[in-house]
Amino acid sequence: MVLPLNYSLSSVLVRKSASAMAIGGIALVVLVLVFLQAMAEGLRRAVATSGSPRSLIVLRKGSDAELGSQVLLEDARIVASLPWIAHDPTGQPLLVNEVVVVVAHERQNGGQANLSIRGTEPLSPTVHHGVRLTAGRWLKPGSTEAVVGAALARRMGGLGIGQVLELSNQRWPIVGVFEADGSALESEVWIDLDACQAAFRRRSVYSSVLFRAATDPAEVLRGLRRTLEDDPRLQTLDVMTEDAYYAKQSKLMHDVILVLTGVLTAIMSAGAIVGAMNTMYAAVSQRQREIGCLLALGFTPEAIWLSFILESIALSLVGAALGCLLSLPFHGMATGTLNWTTFAETAFRFRITPAILLTATLVAVGMGFLGGFLPAFRAARLRVVDALRRG
Repeated sequence: MVLPLNYSLSSVLVRKSASAMAIGGIALVVLVLVFLQAMAEGLRRAVATSGSPRSLIVLRKGSDAELGSQVLLEDARIVASLPWIAHDPTGQPLLVNEVVVVVAHERQNGGQANLSIRGTEPLSPTVHHGVRLTAGRWLKPGSTEAVVGAALARRMGGLGIGQVLELSNQRWPIVGVFEADGSALESEVWIDLDACQAAFRRRSVYSSVLFRAATDPAEVLRGLRRTLEDDPRLQTLDVMTEDAYYAKQSKLMHDVILVLTGVLTAIMSAGAIVGAMNTMYAAVSQRQREIGCLLALGFTPEAIWLSFILESIALSLVGAALGCLLSLPFHGMATGTLNWTTFAETAFRFRITPAILLTATLVAVGMGFLGGFLPAFRAARLRVVDALRRG
């Protein structure tokens, strides 16, 4: 015989103080879990969505990021002459050579941050994915002007239009702000390529060559890789799709945050499970006479065990709902961190997804089950005579 479900649910309300403590412990674990997962997802989305699957990026072989890549000018010219590059309506190749450097920048509120500086060509806003000007104007080719990503401008002071950025002992007036669909490109400062090479002494090399594929990107990727392997002049280069490049960049930080999430969640879950277990042991102790009466009425030990398990899971579900509710204000909150691949400040927004909320809820249910298992087992093993006598 199975106990009614409302019996388990109504039992949660009998011991309000103990139930509230168990619910609070589980809610805290859920809040931390959702917070850290939202951080990891926000960073992953900001970096991984920076690239387009229709664009290919050429780097020095073995380089994890543009910062450590060097493409010789002669090699870049050979790549630019290959037949797989798309053209705009005027017949101009959709290809740009770029240089990426990282510089230290003083924050207005104190401390330093690493800024990612990208030396760009006039076609860079077109070749890069989703880039559009939102304020001011684009920099003039050959000038020492700069445009700044919107996320970086919001996060750090002193980077607004009309202000001046000090780079390599030169003054770079900021003339525009651009957006890039919330990607990591919004955490960069763009300056003219020639001016960048002169200022940072990178005259003979580029960091990367980026171009739009003329046909199917997968076919272009295979063809270009064969060319890089067969041409002795290009065997120091590697190529990948731009979206794969940025996905690779986001993996390290994403994995680090997930490991931290697992460690913190495990530690805090242990405390929450002990709290739930104490609550359920107290419930068993206080309701021994009631358990004895249920057994005498014909309810099976399995039904008693299931009743207490459901009661513990009910507590965990309430805690999960509370924790998820408390986490929602963090969704969309802007923040930033050091990207360990590029060593530059990357701004992003917390992203709370249904999958994250579902994961946190399942973890809470698991805590409720583990916290209620032993107390429920003890309740199911009580004999009718002992339960009625001790009650």
